Amino acid sequence: MTKKYLNRLSSETQIQHIACPDCDLILSVPPLMANEVAHCIRCNATLFENHKNSINRALAFAITGLILFVISNLFPLLSLKAIGLTQESSLLSTATVLFQQEQPLLAIIMLLTIFIFPAITLLGTIYVLLQIKTNHINSYTAPLFRFLCSIDTWGMLEIFMLAILVSIVKLSDVTDVIYGVSLYAFCLLVLSLTLLSYSLNPQDVWNKLRATQGCQ
Repeated sequence: MTKKYLNRLSSETQIQHIACPDCDLILSVPPLMANEVAHCIRCNATLFENHKNSINRALAFAITGLILFVISNLFPLLSLKAIGLTQESSLLSTATVLFQQEQPLLAIIMLLTIFIFPAITLLGTIYVLLQIKTNHINSYTAPLFRFLCSIDTWGMLEIFMLAILVSIVKLSDVTDVIYGVSLYAFCLLVLSLTLLSYSLNPQDVWNKLRATQGCQ
């Protein structure tokens, strides 16, 4: 990945201003070529990266993630078999069990972080990117994308995945653990969301919105 610093500004280049996220220095940044990275000239912090085909790749990962999200919630996640009895569990059943055990706050937090926030992120991202691809941007696109950026840190599927792996290791000594289709879909969902986060360059989205609506 080529790195080029901001001291190559040209008066012939259309520039935009951005505040460094680390030192708050206001900088003028020209449009970057594919795979270029803009750095702060004072603290060397990364301002943004220009990924090639950012919109197209992010849309592909978002659609893939939505399909995997649906599959992971339709089928059992794990099945436990012991003394002739089999118990199945799904993603939503984990929150239901916490409600039944009179822990509503923990159940709500789990429901938000493993179901609601990921669903909003996937559906909202697909909606915004499709609007940009089709040039049908409306007045709700910018607020929606700003909201998606703000809730990005609330999706905790990776932590839940780690908890599942720990549970499998501990339960495998006392019972037979049967992996469901949902578990494989869930693993691929975590991977898809990771690739989506890496592929999507928010600056590309904001540039499109500024060009059509003058969004800040």
